[in-house]
Amino acid sequence: MRRLTCDPRSGDPRSGDGRSGAGGRALTGRVAPGRRGAVARRRWDDAVALTADLLALAAAAGLTPFLALDVVARFGPEPVAARLGVVLGAVGAGQRLADALDAEAARTPPIAPLLAGVAASERSGAPVGAALGRLSASTRAQARRRALARARTVPVRLLFPLVFLVLPAFLLLTVAPVVLAALSR
Repeated sequence: MRRLTCDPRSGDPRSGDGRSGAGGRALTGRVAPGRRGAVARRRWDDAVALTADLLALAAAAGLTPFLALDVVARFGPEPVAARLGVVLGAVGAGQRLADALDAEAARTPPIAPLLAGVAASERSGAPVGAALGRLSASTRAQARRRALARARTVPVRLLFPLVFLVLPAFLLLTVAPVVLAALSR
């Protein structure tokens, strides 16, 4: 399985060195306001939901939280996989896994709930699969609600072209010839 990467200069998801585009915003988890921020937020939400599913699957397969993070960091979706790689690097440098997860959760707010669940599992030894499944479902539900809210704004945005472009064209093509024919008689 191949990890999706993104070229930081072009944002092309087919090539790159594992860093996300948009000047590193996706690596820090900070999203800009406006349209680009909404796109980055959707990317993070999709990545968090998929990562939660992958971690739940790895935990159900019997992997420890560390091994599950290792697998997801190698094969998971960017930009979350890059942040998990940072966690694994900190653990490799001698930091405890739970502390590294907490530190990364503080640096990257979009994945904080995901990392908090894995850190709690690491500390207590409790299974994390069900919690990750709920996190994935709630993240997808939030994304669905935002998409429905965007869809409700479509009629309002279509009102301008309808009133100022389509309606005048209709009047010019249908009513104007009838009026001109009546006036010429």
